[in-house]
Amino acid sequence: MSPLIAQSPTPRVILGLMTFGPDESTGARITDVGEFGKVLDLFQSRGYNEVDTARMYVGGKQEAFTREAGWKDRGLTLATKVMYPGVPGANTYDKVLQSVDTSLKDLGTDCVDILYLHAADRATPFADTLRAINDLHVAGKFVRFGVSNLTAFELAEVVLTCAHHGWVRPTVYQAMYNAITRSIEPELVPACRRYGLDLVVYNPLAGGLFSGKIKSRDLVPDEGRYSDNAVSGKMYRERYFRDTTFRALRVVEGAVEKAGLSMIEDGVEVGGASLGVEGEGWE
Repeated sequence: MSPLIAQSPTPRVILGLMTFGPDESTGARITDVGEFGKVLDLFQSRGYNEVDTARMYVGGKQEAFTREAGWKDRGLTLATKVMYPGVPGANTYDKVLQSVDTSLKDLGTDCVDILYLHAADRATPFADTLRAINDLHVAGKFVRFGVSNLTAFELAEVVLTCAHHGWVRPTVYQAMYNAITRSIEPELVPACRRYGLDLVVYNPLAGGLFSGKIKSRDLVPDEGRYSDNAVSGKMYRERYFRDTTFRALRVVEGAVEKAGLSMIEDGVEVGGASLGVEGEGWE
């Protein structure tokens, strides 16, 4: 089994691209490709080279925006995801093939480093979805197979289904995790260890709550991913705007002040160290 804890002396930091794209109305915060390039310049100047996108990001326009920014010429490592199953039946065999072909065309490449199953399409048998994933791998469309947003039980079913059929198996799991969102600890983390999956996390700063700018669930910001102007604003408020969340943030804030740290530093430390995760995604 591959180790859950990365052995590299350089931290693995992944730039999530969910808010980079040409259309502000579908969730983009940086809409100018020149500004996108400046972000990538800074990111790479710090020694990092891994970016993460998805077919669904920015209304399906993110991948082409990343191509326009010249990700391949920059030598970046890139992961993308099969179309998120927002409706039942979105990840059938044919639809998975179509999703990935569209992604590769928009990205301007014939192969990506990691292809994720974005979430479980519970209306489609895993075997149908995974057969498509395997055929794409045999065709050389991606190097590593990853999964995201599955329960521990679903992860076990995916791994065992792949093993039974001799198909490419997942070797990396992308999970939501931070100091106040820790539901993966009891079952999913042990499942990743059991089946030898590397673990990377998204939302290490709880969608920006660790910036300290939002103090109450009753104060909806005018801008940013929690605002009504953001396409995902309602979803993010449902995810994090709870009394328990803000009570936990106050506890964390008091602890980090005593330690002489910032909230952001604490978020990074918890996301990267407490689980021994391999990488953290920044969006």
